[in-house]
Amino acid sequence: TSRRARSSAMSPAPSVLKKEEEALITLMKERALVRCKTAQRTYYECVKGRTLSVAWACREQARAMSACLSEHTSDATLETMKARWTEAGKPSIADRGKIPKCFD
Repeated sequence: TSRRARSSAMSPAPSVLKKEEEALITLMKERALVRCKTAQRTYYECVKGRTLSVAWACREQARAMSACLSEHTSDATLETMKARWTEAGKPSIADRGKIPKCFD
């Protein structure tokens, strides 16, 4: 059995329409960018003014930024967001200025 099938058997997946899931993925990515702002800034400062040397000079900064973004855009994060959103009664996430409290 696959890992996804096993995890589904352990806990029921929240019932979310494809359109709703896509909106949650977009929200998850937006949140990841905000939460990884420091890592992004550090990488940007490193690459500024460089060309080819970016590949080796900024490797650690790139890894740190990638790790941060991966942490905040994982399948587990998405499943947690789906569960919280569903438990909160599926409040509107269309207005990015009024993100529901269930995502704090």
